[in-house]
Amino acid sequence: MAKKASVEMLTRLQAINDEMEFYMELFSIPESKEEDDESEYLLDSEEKPKKKKLEKTADTEEDKTHRVEVKKNKITAKYMGRKSKASTDPHKVERKKLKKEKQLKKKLKTSTAMAIKQEQQRSKLIEHKPLEVKKEKKPAPMFNAEGKIVFSKVQIDESDVQKKGIETDTKKLLKKVIDNKKQLAELKESGDMEKYAEIKKKQAWEKALAKTAGQKVRDDPELLSKKLIQRKKQIKKSKENWKERQQKLEHQQSQRQKERTANLKERAQKKKNTKLKRMAKKGRVIPGF
Repeated sequence: MAKKASVEMLTRLQAINDEMEFYMELFSIPESKEEDDESEYLLDSEEKPKKKKLEKTADTEEDKTHRVEVKKNKITAKYMGRKSKASTDPHKVERKKLKKEKQLKKKLKTSTAMAIKQEQQRSKLIEHKPLEVKKEKKPAPMFNAEGKIVFSKVQIDESDVQKKGIETDTKKLLKKVIDNKKQLAELKESGDMEKYAEIKKKQAWEKALAKTAGQKVRDDPELLSKKLIQRKKQIKKSKENWKERQQKLEHQQSQRQKERTANLKERAQKKKNTKLKRMAKKGRVIPGF
């Protein structure tokens, strides 16, 4: 960097020197005075020495043409120098272009960011009234014949009311099925066929509606009994597994306890032996040491 600066300074000084020489030749300025008056430089005189003004001579056509030619030569020299400095490598030119584009983009970004900031500050100063949002009217709740709220728009039947939960206990379901079968058998035996047919029809409708709603109908006593037996087996197996696990844990605990006691005994014996060895070294008579 320092070398570059020194080279630039030298070139500038050379250019200034050339220009001064040109002007000196143009106006025919002598390099030194022929007769030096010492009286001008004396301090006794009250009056300050006056600088001699150079009289301008009328420029001839030859001088003018010479001056124009010199200027032209200077301009051409400058142009050629710039041309020689300019890189011929296309990659360098592309890099310069990219650099300029990046700088321009950066400037644009900063300017846009500043504009956005100013806009935000202005908006903060201005008091904005909140927009009135229209409140949507909530639909009124629908009620069925029994006076209960219906959440769905379409209701299949007035008697169709959602239940709180579906029974999942197999024991209860099996009991329900058996009781139902007993009731139907009693009605059949008594001869009340109308009531028997009515209950059968009602149960068939309930089953169909449950299936359409996506519920699993569990009214087969054989399947339910199988499920109960399976569940009992699972409970029995889980109990056996739990017992085995407990036994394993107890065994592991006892093993650890035994190991701990053995380690403690060994440590105590080691301490005792070290003490006895020290005492034997000091001169005490201890059997075995």
